[in-house]
Amino acid sequence: MKWAIRDLLNPVATRSLLFGTNPFDLEFILKKIDGIKVMSGKQIQAVWLGEWHKKIARYNELAKQSEQKNNIISAKAYYKLATQCHYACFMINTDDIDKKTEIYAGLAESYKKYIACCPNKIEYLEIDTKYGKMPAYLHYPDDGSKEKYSLVVTYSGIGSCKEELEMLAEPLNERGAAVLCVDMPGAGASVIYNGLKCCGSMIEAAFEGIAEFIDKRENIDSENVADFGLCMGGGYAFRASVKRPETKCCVTLFPLLMGFADQDSIPIWMKRGKWASYQYGEDFLNSMTVLEEGKLKSDYLLMYSPDDNWMDTDASMRLFDRAEGFRDKIFIDEKPAYVSEETIMHAMPVGEQFHWVKHIAADFIAERILK
Repeated sequence: MKWAIRDLLNPVATRSLLFGTNPFDLEFILKKIDGIKVMSGKQIQAVWLGEWHKKIARYNELAKQSEQKNNIISAKAYYKLATQCHYACFMINTDDIDKKTEIYAGLAESYKKYIACCPNKIEYLEIDTKYGKMPAYLHYPDDGSKEKYSLVVTYSGIGSCKEELEMLAEPLNERGAAVLCVDMPGAGASVIYNGLKCCGSMIEAAFEGIAEFIDKRENIDSENVADFGLCMGGGYAFRASVKRPETKCCVTLFPLLMGFADQDSIPIWMKRGKWASYQYGEDFLNSMTVLEEGKLKSDYLLMYSPDDNWMDTDASMRLFDRAEGFRDKIFIDEKPAYVSEETIMHAMPVGEQFHWVKHIAADFIAERILK
């Protein structure tokens, strides 16, 4: 039974590592989980949240001490560690919506302290849609003083948040692009505070709001824009580029379109529970088929895996065949480390390979939108 309890957290551990959580912190807490004697979801959650919050308190104290000494580099590092601990807590799905909201509020506040110490400008903004506002961060590669910036719009899927998308923004900022990270309907502050649910109509309105933002924003070079997404966000990125044909290129990492996926393989946490229901709009599954409409004209890069048990290779190729411009694909055949019959999920291949495929993706984009 020692590993059975730990294995329940494989998806959470993978997502946490993907966001950059310190592996030694993670292993320390997983050993605390190993010490649980009874298979109890409430006890696992209590230990997980309690131990991470001990680390949050420690890192926040170190960050404050660093700020008092004007050691901003250290303060930035400690606030980032605290944010990553908050994120590990956010990855736990709970039926207590008030608790989930409290956890997200801690994550969002910690992230604000972290980005205040970053040397590059990271601007908070809100994007209008006909259903409400979507909170977002615009990550500049520098101090934000240039007249125009090429832009990459990043997308992730359900259960995510704009703070998580920094992992997509960082390699693109390093190459000189500005990056827009948005809480799409059903994600982060958009669902928790503004009531935007994940469903076809609200997602389509989100694409339209983002396109309008791009075309009206004075410091964005609207002729040099890319869409970049992983998981369900890969499906979003594809549809966003279809709807805005001027977009230069689209990159999808292990993309998911709900209509293409094997419905029997969708994990229980996406189908049941108060938190799952809270994120979805009316007729969620049927309404999301709108993402399957249209053909892609821009350049396209697909990364896919045979270990993605939501989108098998045939499903990935159905998406690939909808691209009519230049297109390329990368088949990732490395086996994920976090695997068991009970817990393997779509996030696994992404978490395992993202640390190296992100550079291929960033180079593909940079070659097309940076002058």
